[in-house]
Amino acid sequence: MSAAPRGGVPAASTARRLARAALAGNTAAISLPALGFAGLTELCRRSAAPHAPDPLFGRDPRGLPIAYSEARALRPIGRRDGCAVCDGETCPAADVAELPGGDVAWLTPNLYPILYPFAATPHGAAPPLHGVHLVQWSSLRHDGGLTGADAAGAAAIVAQWSAAEEFLLHHADAGFPVSGAGADGLPHRGHCGLVKNRGHRVGGSVEHDHQQALLSNVPFAEPPLSIGLADSLLRDATLERTVDSVDGLALTVVPSFMRRPLHAFIVPLAPGVSPGSPPRAQRAGWLHHLPVPARDAFALALARLAHAVSSEMERRAGEPAWNMILHTGPGCAPLLELRPFTQPLGGFEQLGLWLCEERPETSAGRLRDALA
Repeated sequence: MSAAPRGGVPAASTARRLARAALAGNTAAISLPALGFAGLTELCRRSAAPHAPDPLFGRDPRGLPIAYSEARALRPIGRRDGCAVCDGETCPAADVAELPGGDVAWLTPNLYPILYPFAATPHGAAPPLHGVHLVQWSSLRHDGGLTGADAAGAAAIVAQWSAAEEFLLHHADAGFPVSGAGADGLPHRGHCGLVKNRGHRVGGSVEHDHQQALLSNVPFAEPPLSIGLADSLLRDATLERTVDSVDGLALTVVPSFMRRPLHAFIVPLAPGVSPGSPPRAQRAGWLHHLPVPARDAFALALARLAHAVSSEMERRAGEPAWNMILHTGPGCAPLLELRPFTQPLGGFEQLGLWLCEERPETSAGRLRDALA
């Protein structure tokens, strides 16, 4: 099964791309293992120093960690005269992966990081909030990437993204707390979050297709809330609310508890697991723990969903605006959640009473139509 090409791309954009020679000239290392975690930390520190976040940490009593960065308020949002990625204005590459058809995906430090590898205080204490923030650029072409990729391309891109998650969790230094154990029994250090954004309204400052990975010394607030959610989604996956199924290993579903039109999830499935199966006591937990066939199916489902929601939002609103987040950790699938900006947040919703202006079955039908 292959995905349709990305919709809504101006014809002129097909000529925009980063030259391989330019990427080679701005490469610090061909792989994260070759660079090492200390080398990656230093590369992030050096590359993003002018735009480092503030060394402050807040915690809402309701459990929300808060980072501060006045520098990010100054980052450029889009460019009318070109593309920072195609023009070679990103940080140096820390990992380069060949893609089918002669394309390339590569990882760089984030030029405007949310978290930063601050040096220890004079007394040797670690700063209260610190980390490593990476961007995965998923094509040399401005109109390429994971959104709308075919099966082989999506698999290769997500394989690199997954390997970055594994490297960060397995090789983080002692400045990051032990946070669990991998499938091989080796300890994980720190907390790794994976996201994909598109659209200025939801924080996507660069149009060139990309994903992000963030290693934090402080846990994120939401993953514990998603334990058991995959099983609930499988029980909830009626025919009318199911959007897509890739090789029986990745299911895309709009839930009965949809909070916004087009809100959807992707659930990776182990062989023999299907809607209606009993809950599983153990799940893969992290993206890099998925068996390769399940990870590849998950990658294609992601590429297809990103294309579908972008096409549908372009058709109705003229501009895509969505976030994809991966819920990872013990008891998670991992689970991908699509949160589209399709409806403003109302006052009572701030109190926790949500209103959705569309039925789940309607949204699922719209997404199914956009897959074609």
